[in-house]
Formats: sequence, C-alpha cells, structure tokens
Amino acid sequence: MRHTLLILLFAAAITTHANPQRIFFKDLRSYAMGSKTVPASVKAMDGKTVSIIGFMVPFDSVDKIDRFVLLQAPFMGCYHVPPPQPNESILVNASRVKPTLTYDPVMITGTLKVEPSYVEGYLVALYTLNLTSIRAAKQSDAELEGLPANFHMFSEF
Repeated sequence: MRHTLLILLFAAAITTHANPQRIFFKDLRSYAMGSKTVPASVKAMDGKTVSIIGFMVPFDSVDKIDRFVLLQAPFMGCYHVPPPQPNESILVNASRVKPTLTYDPVMITGTLKVEPSYVEGYLVALYTLNLTSIRAAKQSDAELEGLPANFHMFSEF
C-alpha cells in the first residue's frame, strides 16, 4: 500500500511538471494592488508549476542572468514612463537554468509563488517563479492585447 501511494505521488509530480498550467498576465492582475485578500483564482496558482509568455528584463546583469523580471510586453525603461505595477510582473529566479538575454518573447516554466518580492526596500513583484525551463515563443503568442493604459511600448508617445 505504501509503495503504491509513493508511486502515485511520483506520477502526479511528473504529470504536473510535464503539463504545467498555462497562465496569463490578465490573471495575475486580478490580484489588485492594495488588496488585503488574494483572489481564489490567484491563490490556486501558488506553488503550482506554470508556464507564461512574456519579455525578459535582466535584473542584475546581462552577462550572467541569475534573475530577471518577466513582463507582459517589451519595456522601454524610460524615466517618464510609469513602470509596470508589481501585480503585472514576475521576479524569476534563474540561477539553475542560466538563460541568455533576448528581446523576443519567451515562455518560462517553473514553480510560482504568490508572495511580494522586495529588492532594496522596493516592492518589485507580487509573484516569484523558480525557473525550470525557458524557450523562445512567437511574437503572435505574446499577450499584447489588454495592456494596462499606462503601459507604453516602443513609440506610442
């Protein structure tokens, strides 16, 4: 009986990693900034293996990427453009995978944690993801519709 239970648990773990839940930035934004309660739909993602498509913004270095922020759309980084809100970004821990910087969309997969991430006292993201894989994604698969009104891309000024 004990061996059967262990086999079932192992099979469930393999299936979870083999078939990660596909999530979207619109789902992440449902956890409104300042909210005291995490929506049930967001809470259900906590600790799960998920996949999401977005754009990399290196956090510490472009040569050796140990962590990066994943955004819904390419981010210009101009001083006059409001930055994405913490509920619109994922802080990705990539120390075991070592991705190479790209300006094209990527699909990342890993374990999602619904928890605020502070860096030097600043709230960076409401989500963290421990990266297990990263691969190129098509521009057409990027979630570029439904961007928040303050999210400017390229030359939309």
